[in-house]
Amino acid sequence: MPDNKNPKYPYDNYDLGDVIDNAVEMGSKIGSSVLGSIADALEQAGDAMSMKQPDSFSAWKRRLERKWKSGGQVVGVVLTSVGWAFTGCFGTAALVFGILTAVGAGPLGMTPDEFLALPILTAVFTPVTLGFLFMAVAGMKKLSYFGRLRKLLRAANDWTCDLPALARKAQIKQEKAYDTVVRAVGNGDLPNAAVSDDFSTLYLDDSLMPKAAKPAAAPQQAPAETLPDAEQFRREGIDFLNYLKVCTGKLGGDADTELTRMQKTCASILGFVHNHPEQLPRVRRFRDYYLPTTRKLLDTAQGLGETNTANAAEIRRDITGILHTLNAAYEKLYDTLLQDVSMDVSTEIDTLEAMLRQDGLTHDFESDFNTRS
Repeated sequence: MPDNKNPKYPYDNYDLGDVIDNAVEMGSKIGSSVLGSIADALEQAGDAMSMKQPDSFSAWKRRLERKWKSGGQVVGVVLTSVGWAFTGCFGTAALVFGILTAVGAGPLGMTPDEFLALPILTAVFTPVTLGFLFMAVAGMKKLSYFGRLRKLLRAANDWTCDLPALARKAQIKQEKAYDTVVRAVGNGDLPNAAVSDDFSTLYLDDSLMPKAAKPAAAPQQAPAETLPDAEQFRREGIDFLNYLKVCTGKLGGDADTELTRMQKTCASILGFVHNHPEQLPRVRRFRDYYLPTTRKLLDTAQGLGETNTANAAEIRRDITGILHTLNAAYEKLYDTLLQDVSMDVSTEIDTLEAMLRQDGLTHDFESDFNTRS
């Protein structure tokens, strides 16, 4: 009789079913481990693909401009169009009812009860007309605001912008540029942007702002220092003269000749306005348009680098030609400014000569001069 307690072979006690179960269990553990590793790898890859990549500056500008077009600008267009349309309708009705009210019930052949409706309708339509008029004005202001904001955004080339230079490049007055930027930062039209406390720098990404710099606290805050208009013009002029010096030597010999000539003429105009600040309104267009446009053209010429293509050469030639035209215009402006001063000087000299003769302090200037000669 075989002895079950002492098997002939060590594996005689193992059942075939147990062996299969153990193999299946081990295979399941291995498969689960492999599948888990694959799942983890896929999950990490998915996270990496879904992770928001940082915007390039140009892409950020395009997306922000599209947001303005579909948001604030649409509201401005709607307010303006609806406001003016209904202002015309209700305004015409109010005007007609007002005229009929002024005519009176008799000429119109109306009874007093019928005529009573006319002044009531006039009183109703007049404030309604004013309300739609205010709506139209608000829409136009909104469109103007977003128009300036788009100009400033297009003029920006980096996340950190020098505000005075940005205003000049966008051809917007500095005060308007300050107000527009601070308003945009305050109401979120420039998200995550900040303005330094001295209004010299705009940070389109506030994480780039140094800790020492403080953003503007409120849209109503004005620049720390409000300079007189004459002093502001003097600083702008000095900045332009320094810019002309920087451009010299970069655009060719003909352009350098025109730049040197322009530097002398503009310096003369600046000196004249400094000595005669009452003449500042006469150089308003020179200040607000001609100087910024000249600078923009020179920026374009320098942006060509050392490219020698036919188009680049043509652009340089055209810009050099317009510099010659601008110099002639600036010299004519300076001569025009001197004409009034020359007349004043002649008047002062005549008055001085007359008083000297009246007081017996001299005789005849011409004879005295001829005698001495």
